[in-house]
Amino acid sequence: MRILLVEDNEDDALLIRETLSEATLEITRAERLSDALEQLAKARFDAILLDLSLPDAHGLNTIGRVLGQAPGVPIVVLTGLNDEDAAVKAVEQGAQDYLIKGQVDGHLLARSLRYAIQRHRAEERLKERNRELLVLKKISETILGFLDLRSVIESILEEAMLSGSFDLGNVRLLDPSGETLEVAADRGYRDRQNALGHRRLSRAMESRQSHFGERIFNQSCIEEHVQESGRFRTLKKEGVESFITVPVRASGDMLGIIQLASRTPRQFRPEEVNLLETIGNQMGVALQKAKLYEETRRQAVELERANKMQADFAAMIAHDLRSPLVNIMGVVDVMMAGIFGDVTEEQKKWLLRLQANSRGLVDLVSDFLDVSKLESGYVDVNREVVSLEGMIEKSIETFRLLAQDKKISLKATVDSALPSIHADPRRLDQVLNNLISNAIKFTGAGGQVEIDAAVTDATTVNVRVRDNGEGIPADEIGQIFEKYRQGGNVKHSSDKGTGLGLVICKMIIEAHGGCIWVESEVGKGSTFFLSLPVNGHNRTCATPA
Repeated sequence: MRILLVEDNEDDALLIRETLSEATLEITRAERLSDALEQLAKARFDAILLDLSLPDAHGLNTIGRVLGQAPGVPIVVLTGLNDEDAAVKAVEQGAQDYLIKGQVDGHLLARSLRYAIQRHRAEERLKERNRELLVLKKISETILGFLDLRSVIESILEEAMLSGSFDLGNVRLLDPSGETLEVAADRGYRDRQNALGHRRLSRAMESRQSHFGERIFNQSCIEEHVQESGRFRTLKKEGVESFITVPVRASGDMLGIIQLASRTPRQFRPEEVNLLETIGNQMGVALQKAKLYEETRRQAVELERANKMQADFAAMIAHDLRSPLVNIMGVVDVMMAGIFGDVTEEQKKWLLRLQANSRGLVDLVSDFLDVSKLESGYVDVNREVVSLEGMIEKSIETFRLLAQDKKISLKATVDSALPSIHADPRRLDQVLNNLISNAIKFTGAGGQVEIDAAVTDATTVNVRVRDNGEGIPADEIGQIFEKYRQGGNVKHSSDKGTGLGLVICKMIIEAHGGCIWVESEVGKGSTFFLSLPVNGHNRTCATPA
């Protein structure tokens, strides 16, 4: 062991040397603190024996000055001051031990030095491990926090450089062919053109020409004497003395390399290499995650484009189909009015059938267009403050005559505490009209259709449309909100419908952040439930099992 003895007293220095004469120690003496600092700058020592009373330094601050020059060398204080408080403060300031002159023999002093060195090494290993864990923690946060590929690469490269106080570095990733490494990010270059000037590394070429050969694609590679080498022209321009490259891997696949370099000579310890290899593996995971995100985002853009094209195409088809149908209906109205001459009863019967079929086709086209737009996400819900009670009353009036013609009782019961809600009145009206129309359609003469609305809690209102008509078979309830699916009760109705009405209702209600469901029993009728948020914000709603 090489020991630096900082002691100005000649007799004390001689006594210490004699005390340690049996130990295998190489002792260098400095009489002043300035001499000690100079010695520490020139040579490497395993430990320092430090007196706190020197010609140019006195007291505990001497410890800090020595540690400032040689933070990696353990200090054992050897002084004539027998002071317990001073001993505690000395250890707090970084000393490994505090010994009193004249109270220790050679064996104890030598053992104290050995223990000080061992403790210091253990502390340094612990600090190093904590520092490594902090680096890995920051990289993990980067992986979780960033999705953009370039941001991920640059952030991890920065953390890798900080982990070993490297001066410059770059990340090279395999091109789409999987055969050539190209620079994807760089930091610390004095001349950016040098970073861009790194040649592409090809598997085929490196195996024959490179200093490291194909190893650079498979394992860590180190060069500690760059300036003495006949290679590495670009790094020499940057004044690099030593560098390391580690592979970037994920799931066993090699994705690229990280190259980290220093402009001062350095040797790479095994633990340093292990840390950098771990960083390389973490970058591999981050690259996979970022690439997956970019692919997902690309697919989302393509899907959105396809949805828009589908919506535009549906709108065009709907327009092209609806226009001639509306014209046909207009001509039928004119003919029935006798504009083109008298119309016989037989002709009127066929004109009425033509008018009804045309209206049915118009409804089908309109429903198809609504479903297409809602599925594509191109129908905005234009919310405003709406009186649900007023909308229900309006719907009742719309269907009152139809209900009277079928001798069906139609009534509404609205909770007096029902608040106004934030909703799209046109879309909500579309839902209410569809449900009430269906209830009347599938309820026989003498039946009842009731609409109830009540407050569930401070954030939710429920609407119920109930009839005592034919009901829906239990095995068909789960399919009632699917496109082009209608219940078996449709077979008994003269108005077949489009099979899209309930699908549209479901989409509109869910676009409002609500939910819709049905309870039914054959022969006893059906009840459709709507649950809507008062403030228009999306919420989670549960339907009965």
